[in-house]
Amino acid sequence: MAKAYLTLTGEKIDLSSVTALEKVFLGQAVKFYEAGDAYPNFVNRVNAPGSAALGGGQWVTEKVTCSPLYRICQDLADRLGIAQGFLAIGKNSSTERPTFIDAATEPDIISCEDAAQLAGVTAEAIRKAIRAKRLPARQVGRTYLLERKAVDAYAARSGRKVNVASGANGQGARETVGKASKRRQGIEATAPAPQVPPPHRWTAGSSPPAPVEPSPPSASRLAAS
Repeated sequence: MAKAYLTLTGEKIDLSSVTALEKVFLGQAVKFYEAGDAYPNFVNRVNAPGSAALGGGQWVTEKVTCSPLYRICQDLADRLGIAQGFLAIGKNSSTERPTFIDAATEPDIISCEDAAQLAGVTAEAIRKAIRAKRLPARQVGRTYLLERKAVDAYAARSGRKVNVASGANGQGARETVGKASKRRQGIEATAPAPQVPPPHRWTAGSSPPAPVEPSPPSASRLAAS
């Protein structure tokens, strides 16, 4: 059994808590999906009273909507609805086929912000690298999803040390920026100060500088006046 499932919007749903009965139901739902089951029929199968997707109950409760099985079945239904023209695809959705991720081959999917923390750069720098084809990524709507190993390789090519223990809220990136700021401050501190000539001073007992007398007006000015 796969370890996780990727939805239309790139969300990863953990399957570790799915029970044996739910796995059987999910397998049947996937078969109906792959067979191109009609969207209304598929929705009715998922929401039928007593189905495993409803936890054996009759209503779609808040607890049901939070369960991994129901969320996956809802995602499969949305894919069928989009393919058959019942639903419009959202701006942050992908039309790729559903992906079940095996434990052995599961990629570590991260966002641009997470990649920026790992590589010690800004999120905008990561996006520029993606647009320049220097960093592979998958775009889901306006969001980029990257594999951790691709970010590691990008950081190695750029000569940067991957920040493995980067904290939350961009702690690693802030430390990198802080170091760069300190380097700039060190350069500014060692730069020679501009030389300003001292003002003219005279002491008591010495003669002050002679005042500058204005020059007499020229003949042309006198004629003009």
